[in-house]
Amino acid sequence: MKKIGGIFALGTLVLLLACESKPSCKYKPEPIFAKDLPHVLQYNFEKEGSQSLESMMLDRGVLLEVGQEVCGDTKQEYRFTVKGNFATQPDSFWLKEASRQFVFLSTFSPKQAALKDWGDIIELRRGDMSLGQAREVQPGVFVRVDRVLNPEEATLSVVFSQK
Repeated sequence: MKKIGGIFALGTLVLLLACESKPSCKYKPEPIFAKDLPHVLQYNFEKEGSQSLESMMLDRGVLLEVGQEVCGDTKQEYRFTVKGNFATQPDSFWLKEASRQFVFLSTFSPKQAALKDWGDIIELRRGDMSLGQAREVQPGVFVRVDRVLNPEEATLSVVFSQK
């Protein structure tokens, strides 16, 4: 019985520390897109505290997932997943594709128009960027482009972070 009480006390302490370590954040993530936009076949937005996940199936066969963290160091990760084997594509293809995807997303509505700026920045800095490496594109603002490949599908990941 003493062992169970000790485990319970330890578990309670861990929960209390976890609750105390979560910073209070005055910001909440907001959706970037909406279900009634052109090219959007399916749409979902979920948020919990300072984090959110937005998912869309686009009419071009691309699954777009956008994860956001808006407390502390702000971060947005865009994941574009497509069917197919892209193993032979060079790194330059993925950097160009990142730019192209943001330009495309910027055409959905005036609310997304600013995404073209991110596409332009990636295109402008493309020669200096390497896959998987964060690149400072403005003071304190970083972009990292990467990809995950398997024989059935590929995911292009673009992370914007502010520190």
